[in-house]
Amino acid sequence: MVAPNVEFIMAAQKDKLFFDILKTSKLATPDSIGVIIAGKLQKKLFKERIPGQSYLRKVFEVGEKEGWTFYLLGGAGDIPKKAKEHLESLYPKVKIVGYHEGFFEEDSEEKVIEEINSLQPNVLFVAMGAPRQEKWIYKHRDELKVDIAAGQRRYFRL
Repeated sequence: MVAPNVEFIMAAQKDKLFFDILKTSKLATPDSIGVIIAGKLQKKLFKERIPGQSYLRKVFEVGEKEGWTFYLLGGAGDIPKKAKEHLESLYPKVKIVGYHEGFFEEDSEEKVIEEINSLQPNVLFVAMGAPRQEKWIYKHRDELKVDIAAGQRRYFRL
């Protein structure tokens, strides 16, 4: 799942992998008014702008009711832990089964993926900055045993 904004689209013009990721995503929601306007110019109308923060909140609301489990990957130091605590204060019944900072060496990726898979979250939110987070999800899409993985810019600032 991706939420492209104008900056994503501009970056994708120069980055073929990022372009392909945006183009082949299972779900893309327009994250900026610029995307809405571009859609109108191309006669591809979107119903509305859906900022990443809005879909994040909606996914947590539904997930809390449906009993989904979540994993947070991204941020530095204690940011993922603070994000977990903050989200749990907003959604008391939400099940965040794990978290890990997003700045790790490439040789640690296998351990991070093993941890995610062992905890079996339904939803994986990755906050590493675009396009890094989208590329990381894309690179590991066949290894990750999650129902949905989505990049997220600010899961800790809801």
